[in-house]
Amino acid sequence: MTDRAYDKDTAWTNAVLPPIAPLATEHRTTVCVVGAGIAGLTTAYMLAKEGRGVIVLDDGVIGGGESGLTTAHLVNALDRRWTELARLHTPERLRLAAASHTAAIDTIERIVQEESIDCDFRRVPGYLFAAPGHPSSTIEDEIKAAHQAGLGLVHGVDRAPLDAFNTGSARAA
Repeated sequence: MTDRAYDKDTAWTNAVLPPIAPLATEHRTTVCVVGAGIAGLTTAYMLAKEGRGVIVLDDGVIGGGESGLTTAHLVNALDRRWTELARLHTPERLRLAAASHTAAIDTIERIVQEESIDCDFRRVPGYLFAAPGHPSSTIEDEIKAAHQAGLGLVHGVDRAPLDAFNTGSARAA
């Protein structure tokens, strides 16, 4: 096993994709998108719909990088946590970040519907719970910060619906 993301063995990277040959000749285009994950392909799709010439380049297989290593769960819960972002940015910028992530998910859903893409896209709840040893106030603070960001549907639950272990209080969206 190597460290290249697309060489990892996950449910998403085990999908059989048609082989794509490397560019063998010179090409000219209006836009070059680097990265064939969900963000790069969505960007290329939107540019192509506007009539722009687009080439997508990637050093591996389509969807084989970070997109291939995720749970395929598009979320507006960011890695840097809303509490940290609220500490670093103004409320306006916080709302802008939340709105942009929400708009991206909505756009992907719209494209899936318009193009009849058979990818099993569906809206499902997401949960965030504190790591063992962290106080439940961690989750309460995260809910407050998510509300500051304009994510009014985020709410607390007694636990995430996992059978394997009790998560304790969690944030649901």
